[in-house]
Parts: sequence; structure tokens; C-alpha cells
Amino acid sequence: MGFFSTLGSKISASAHSLGQKARGTVKKVGKVADTVAKVSAGVAAAAGTLAAGAAMVGAEPIAAGLLGVAGAAKAVQGVSSGVSAGAKAFEGAVSVADHGGHAIDKIRKGDVMGAAREGIAAGKAAEGAMKQGKSSKKQIQRTK
Repeated sequence: MGFFSTLGSKISASAHSLGQKARGTVKKVGKVADTVAKVSAGVAAAAGTLAAGAAMVGAEPIAAGLLGVAGAAKAVQGVSSGVSAGAKAFEGAVSVADHGGHAIDKIRKGDVMGAAREGIAAGKAAEGAMKQGKSSKKQIQRTK
């Protein structure tokens, strides 16, 4: 192998490693955001139920406080679901870059058909990332 081939391989391997680490981090962020969204939805539901009960009993100040808690929990739920959607869109973009890197490596090795398959996979991943991005954009626009 020549100097530039070795250098290209090392750069490609480093970029791939960083991409895999970013993908793992994004998956963890998405899971945490999903969990936060589920918990805050439960808190909002419980606070809303308790507020209704407090209003029936005649404890309006307590009901108002609980409605504030429910509203805050709903806000947290909206933010965390937005973070989760953004993480999924980023994960799709990382996948596109990963497939592109594999395609370049296969072209260097002379595997044209393998490079074409990686290119097709990158295209499909890009379509998925675009759909997720549009979904995230709509969700952000709804919560404004």
C-alpha cells in the first residue's frame, strides 16, 4: 500500500469510529428523552386527576397548583419528545454518512458492485432521515 492509501484508510477508520460513537450517544439520548416523555405524561395525568378531585371537594387553590404542575409536566413532555425526534433524525444522518464512507472504501478496493449497494443503502437512509426531519419540524411547529 502506498502512503496515501494508508493515510486514507486511517482517516476513514477514524471517521467511522467517531461516527459509531456518535450513533451510540444519540441512541442513549433518544432513549432517555423517551423515558422522560413517558414519566412526564404520567405526572401530568396524575396531577390533572388530583386537580379535578381537589376542585370537586372545594379546594380551588390546591387544584390551581396541581393544574400548574400538570401544565409544567406537559411542557417537559413536549420538549423531551422533540429531543427524541431530533436524536432520531441525527441518527439517520449519521447512518447516511456511514454508508457513504463504506461506499468510498469499496471503490478504493475495486468493489464497484459493493459500492453501488452501499450507495443505494445510503439513499434509503437519507430518505428515512428526511422523513424524520420533516416529522420533527412539524412537531416543533405544533409546540410553538
